Amino acid sequence: MKRILSVLVMFLFFVSAFAQDLSDGLVAKNAGNDAYRSKDYVSAIKNWEKYLASDEEGAEVDENTKSLYNKSFKYAANAFMKKKNYQNAYDYFQLFIDKNAEAAKDGKVAYTLSYCATKLKNYDDALSLYQKAIVNGYKEDVSMLYVANIYKKAGDEDKMKATLIDALAKYPTSKSKGKMAAMLTIPMLQEAAIPFNEANELAKAASSNEPTAYLTNMAKAVAKFETAIPLFQEVLKYDTTNDQAKNYIKNCEDNIKSYNDYKASLEKK
Repeated sequence: MKRILSVLVMFLFFVSAFAQDLSDGLVAKNAGNDAYRSKDYVSAIKNWEKYLASDEEGAEVDENTKSLYNKSFKYAANAFMKKKNYQNAYDYFQLFIDKNAEAAKDGKVAYTLSYCATKLKNYDDALSLYQKAIVNGYKEDVSMLYVANIYKKAGDEDKMKATLIDALAKYPTSKSKGKMAAMLTIPMLQEAAIPFNEANELAKAASSNEPTAYLTNMAKAVAKFETAIPLFQEVLKYDTTNDQAKNYIKNCEDNIKSYNDYKASLEKK
């Protein structure tokens, strides 16, 4: 038993002595490896940078460490994403792209980076990155929805609508179709309601007039109702179940019919 203990003590002594003899470069490399295994990617990066910048023999051609070092920027960014630390996530994704030429063509990286940029309200950058994700074929439908939302925040309704119409045409089975249609049809309904409300006011004013004045004012109201109908029909083109648009169309048609029926009744007298 004493011999076993003696051998163990000698072994630990040699291990300790060996560790003390390690160069700063190898100490940094090992610290980086330990941090990487613990998923502390920021510490791994810092330690590996010391190792790779050292004069340690073999560091310059240590492709395995270089590969892990480069990938760790992406892993660190993802870790910050999970913590909702979007600024650090954004910064580390940018560093990952800077150190990996292929990452600049990666639609997933562009999409994730654009999400961080949106959270940071860096909308110009987010817009460019979502467009890059679309070009590189990653979540094109969702990316187009987010592009439309950026245009909406910027107050550019025409570009928002054009983007959504394009997205609905290209991705008719998208899981985001409902969100696209809702974003698109709300301003369309508002636009169609303008001539409809004008027609309603004219119809109310006409109802208290004598027949000739009524016909004159109602003719103006009917023209407005007729202008509103195709605008509401355009809403149904993108949202076939929109009850609000359907009710507006019925109201327009009922008012037009009442006017035509009344005018016909006068002609018979």
